[in-house]
Amino acid sequence: MADTDDPHAVDSPDPADRPSPTDVNWPLVERRRPGRRSALPAGTIDARSPDGVDGTPSLTVSAPMWPFRLLALAGAVVQGRDDLSSENWQLWVALAVAALYAVFAIVRPIPHRDDHRIRLRVVVEYALHTGLVMLTGAWTSPLALTLIPSVMVAGFAAGSAFAAQLIVASLVVVTVQHVPDAGVATGARDAAMWAGLLGVVAFTTGLSQRAALDAARQKEAAIRRVNRLSEANSLLFALQRVAQSMPASLDLDDVVDSTLSRVRALVPCDSLALYLLDDTDGRLDVFRNTGNTAQAQMTLSTAPSMVRAAIDAPRTVRIADLPAGTGLSPSARSGLYAALRARGTMVGLLAVESDRPEGLTQQHTEILHGLAEPFGIAIDNSRLFRRIRSTTVSEERRRIARDLHDQVGSSLAFLGFEVDRAQELAAQGRPVDEVLVDLRQQVTAVVNEIRETLHDLRTDVTDQRDLPATLRDHLARVGDRRQLRTEAHVDAPSRPPRQVERELWQIALEAITNVERHAQATTVRVTYLSHPDRVLLQVSDDGIGLNNGPRRADRYGMIGMRERTHGIGASLRVESTPGGGTTIAVELDPGEVRS
Repeated sequence: MADTDDPHAVDSPDPADRPSPTDVNWPLVERRRPGRRSALPAGTIDARSPDGVDGTPSLTVSAPMWPFRLLALAGAVVQGRDDLSSENWQLWVALAVAALYAVFAIVRPIPHRDDHRIRLRVVVEYALHTGLVMLTGAWTSPLALTLIPSVMVAGFAAGSAFAAQLIVASLVVVTVQHVPDAGVATGARDAAMWAGLLGVVAFTTGLSQRAALDAARQKEAAIRRVNRLSEANSLLFALQRVAQSMPASLDLDDVVDSTLSRVRALVPCDSLALYLLDDTDGRLDVFRNTGNTAQAQMTLSTAPSMVRAAIDAPRTVRIADLPAGTGLSPSARSGLYAALRARGTMVGLLAVESDRPEGLTQQHTEILHGLAEPFGIAIDNSRLFRRIRSTTVSEERRRIARDLHDQVGSSLAFLGFEVDRAQELAAQGRPVDEVLVDLRQQVTAVVNEIRETLHDLRTDVTDQRDLPATLRDHLARVGDRRQLRTEAHVDAPSRPPRQVERELWQIALEAITNVERHAQATTVRVTYLSHPDRVLLQVSDDGIGLNNGPRRADRYGMIGMRERTHGIGASLRVESTPGGGTTIAVELDPGEVRS
């Protein structure tokens, strides 16, 4: 997804512009733009230096030239020692100037970088040494040796061609001075000798400069590649943490708060708004808004152009330069807009805006796009769970109401009849002691029934109390209050996820309650197996079976058990024969056990 030349243009969702999934690239790392510079390690090249000529990469450090300068100066002294006299003041002055410049060049070496300023300094140095040579005897001057390090500097800085140009210039001016004094033959021979010597130096230093540039270029490319890989690794790790943490929570507020905090940490923004789609009327309502105030709601048909583009595009839309007042936030000048999807449909929109033009980069676009898919799935899961929880709560309320009607309601009605009978006996002057005793016993039974019902409602599986312990405790209470023989067969070396355990407990509770109230059984057996590759819960009795009781819409809570079984990805099996008892078995597939 590349930026267009138009600053107001929306990133095109054209499929031809999108890399295929098999492309090996690093979209999370922003491509470096001209003008963005970073510190480079010593010995590398700076391909983005503003001082470079036509963008040619140059070495940022200098090879040590001081040994060659000192050797050339020492050679000049040795070669001209016979000419050093009080009368030959030109040689003394020239040697002093050459020595002073050598010290200066050692303290302030010329960088090996090809730009106009460096070339000018090289030309000045070469002209200085050429002038000293001409002052002290042309090609017979001992200071001609100082031209060698100057040629080396020229070759290292700008290559063989530049060094050759300097050599040709010095050959012309020095030879023109040298020929009248030495003769044509001698002058030509001396010029040829120095041309060959300086040419070899220029050629070798030019090759060295090219090799050094190639090596430095490869090193810089490797450093940049490592930096990009490191940055991409950090961003991918952050995205992986977000993607792993979002589906783990089924609470919508937790999912939204944790994800938006990660977005703010990874993408610098001034305004962040999450809109959720209302399926009933196609309206986007703001669910969370931080920073500047965003629009409270919008419809899909009247939404701003960038929102409609994000809804239609398969990727995150980036607006590099928003006209003032056209964003969701009044002060927004750039923005990222990502449609959140799950199961092929849109569930919401995430808008991230900055008050600065170009405040959100292509790298931020890729980060938001990486978060959008798991965020949409997590929101969809949370909303589905909220609906399922609402349905489950309604079902649980109906079950409690049914239980109260079947048990407590009938008992209270009986108590009312007993009170009426006691009143009639008292009005007739007959004794009511026997009726009051029976009434007290019935009240005690009702209180115990309510206490047991409340205990069953409060009992649940926790992190500290697993399903086997909960089953054993409940079976013991059932045996005490119903005179049922209870059996528990448990083989649970491993423990399934807590949500699975809680649903299995609710299924077991419903099945055992059915045995208590409807089966007319003498024995109830519960088998629970929990292994890494298998989980089985089975409740069986020796009662009258399911076919002998009265029929109703939710017979024996089967609808609730089937919904709970489906919710954890398990299978429900019910086996019953008239007079032969009932077996209810719930078994999880291996894949669901591991998840």
